[in-house]
Amino acid sequence: MNRTVKVALMTFGFLVLWMFSGIFSKDESGSIEKIEITSEQTNATLVRARQFEAVAKLPFVVLRGRTEAEREVLISAETTGIIEEIYPDKGDFVFKGEIICRQSVDAREAKLDEANALMKQRDLEWQASKTLVEKGYRSQTQAAASQAAYDASKALVKQMEEELDNINIRAPFDGIFNEKLVEIGDFLPIGKPCGRVVDYNPIKVTAEVSEKDISNIKKGVTGEVKLSTGQNLRGLVNFISHTANAATRTFRIEIEVPNENYELKDGITAELFIPTAEVKGHLIPPSSLTLNEEGLVGVRHIDQEGRAKFSKVTIIGDEGESVWITGLPEKVLIIVVGHEFVSNGEKIKYRLEDSKI
Repeated sequence: MNRTVKVALMTFGFLVLWMFSGIFSKDESGSIEKIEITSEQTNATLVRARQFEAVAKLPFVVLRGRTEAEREVLISAETTGIIEEIYPDKGDFVFKGEIICRQSVDAREAKLDEANALMKQRDLEWQASKTLVEKGYRSQTQAAASQAAYDASKALVKQMEEELDNINIRAPFDGIFNEKLVEIGDFLPIGKPCGRVVDYNPIKVTAEVSEKDISNIKKGVTGEVKLSTGQNLRGLVNFISHTANAATRTFRIEIEVPNENYELKDGITAELFIPTAEVKGHLIPPSSLTLNEEGLVGVRHIDQEGRAKFSKVTIIGDEGESVWITGLPEKVLIIVVGHEFVSNGEKIKYRLEDSKI
């Protein structure tokens, strides 16, 4: 064995002895204490939490609906005749009592003249009968018969006047002449419509409410409406149905919105926000929501002993990028980061974040 090999072996042996001497000379009690501290820190999961405090919140029931005209009617003929005039154009505004369509007079005016002539005759007969009764040449019975004949003739005149006026088909209320259903020259029998008049002021916004939410909506509250056209409206809930739709098991509600300038149209898709009773809730980031083993929506928060706890919550609305929830204590420390890595009862460490969302 040459000198170089001897030197290498001696150096290796020295290093081995030095390493073993360090292990056996270490303080055993100090080593155990350090292991215990490291173990405690490893077992406690580190999460981030934020302090939340409940505030008063007026929750909304959010519904999908549409705008509807306040009322509409088919204006129909009350007598038979040929259409001679249609006065407004489609889309024109018409006033209550305004003539929309006019039928032919035919023999109605002649019948009215005949009724007037008969009434004059009956009037003369009655006047003469009264004079004869006063002179004792006619009985009271005959005079009463003359008066009855006169009264009947007056009724006939009134009937003929109404029959003549019925050729004028009028608007029943202020509104828009929305549809023309006949043309000049058409024969219109009794009951057939000549057009449609629609009242758009006020306009209704209607929606269907589920069985779950119907008890939370009250008549007379002010609701907000967002139309698909971008218009934002406010109006009163003026109707809540007491009977559910047999097919959908939902209840119809109506919000009345002023429409004096007739800008709002019928049939526009709308989103309704109906306020319910005031509650206290927490405004939290939606990322804090989680599901438990049973599939319930809730949050994990930290109790007074520093352990994780799951609580079921109810989402009652949203605001910006945050959501409103109920079901938690008034003041609560919610885990906002790391909640998916902890379970109920687990001891955790947390870093407190700024309370602002």
